[in-house]
Parts: sequence; structure tokens; C-alpha cells
Amino acid sequence: MSTPAPPVVPAVPRALRQLRPGPRPGRSVVHRADVSSLEWAGLLRDGLITPVWGGAARVAACTEDPAVRVAALAALVPERGVIGRATAVWVHVGGPSPARADVLVRTRARRPDPHPDRRTHEAELSDADVLTIDGVRVTTVLRTALDVARWLPPAQSLPLLRALRDVGLDTGRAARAAASLHGGRGVRRARHVLAQVADERTTAGGGRAPGGAQARIAGSSAPRDPVIR
Repeated sequence: MSTPAPPVVPAVPRALRQLRPGPRPGRSVVHRADVSSLEWAGLLRDGLITPVWGGAARVAACTEDPAVRVAALAALVPERGVIGRATAVWVHVGGPSPARADVLVRTRARRPDPHPDRRTHEAELSDADVLTIDGVRVTTVLRTALDVARWLPPAQSLPLLRALRDVGLDTGRAARAAASLHGGRGVRRARHVLAQVADERTTAGGGRAPGGAQARIAGSSAPRDPVIR
């Protein structure tokens, strides 16, 4: 009597092999460019990955958090760049993903080459304005709030500021930081919208957010007042 043939085990897709622990254990994001169209479609169909932003998706078993969102954007952020403005709000808070990534570079620094998925802005940034998540730099919650209030119209900035407030932005501190700015484009608008958001928090009886809340959001050190010129 012949010995039955062993069962045939389906080959593991290359995309899944790449997600196994390796030099960087716990990989949570896979990029569409790294797999074939068929593999990508199969991973989506089987519920093994969930889209995060553009051509990046998180492994279904991983919770979406700031580190996952940063990993989805990392390829668009040059070494000298910092994720900022509305995109930094998304990194800290989550929610609907931005259509394009806002990347800040220091004033007079060389800008990265144009990319359809990236907007580049010049900014004066101090070390206190920036935190690092898995090797990618992002503006702190406080600096993000100041930039959003300064550079976006109120119809866009107010919902973003309220979202930051809900995850720990000290709105009173942000309003005081805006009040200390002297001149410059958008400063008056920033003062107005930040004062409005701070007043909303006071009226609701919530008081000021506890100090250091932004450090808990994205793993930053104790926050300090930003430098904006």
C-alpha cells in the first residue's frame, strides 16, 4: 500500500513573508510599491491589510496609531524635512487622511524635488518644535496647532484645532503662545482662532488640558514653548 502524499501547503505570498519579524521586528505597514498588483489586491480582499494613506496600508492585526501613520508617509519626508500643518494633525489624531503630505523645511534650506503627493513649506523650527517618531520628524502638538491656526482659514483650522484639543492640546498655552508672536503673516488670525478654541474649552467647564498631554500622544519629551518667526 503506497504512502499517501503529504498535503500541499499553499505558498506564502511574498508580501506576507516581508511582514515576518526581521531586522525591524513588528513591521506594521506595507506599501503598494513593494508588492505586485495581484498580491496587493489579495491582501486587501482577505482583510490582511487596511489602507492608511495613498499606497500604504497597515497590517490588519496592528492598531493604527501615530507610528503607523508616520510609516505610511515616511517615503515623502526627506531627512531634513518635518511633517507639519494639517498632515501633522492627522499623524497625532488620525481621522480622514490628507490628500497630500505637508512637509516643512527650514528657511533657506534646499527644498526637496517636487512630488505630486507632497506640499513643501519653509518654516523657522527650533528643536523644541519637533519630535521624532520612528526616525521621522513631526511638529509637536503645540507647534502644529500654531501653524494650523496661522496658515489655514478658520473654516479649516477650527475643526483641526478642536481635534488636537481632544487629544491633549493645552489650548490656553497655545493662545498665549500666539499672543506672544509679533508680526508676520497669519499671526492675527492665529491669535483669534486659538483664543476662540480656548474660550470654548473654558465655557464647557473643561479647564485647561493637563501639562505634558502632548508627550503622551506621540512620545515627545516635556513640551516647551515653540519658536516661530
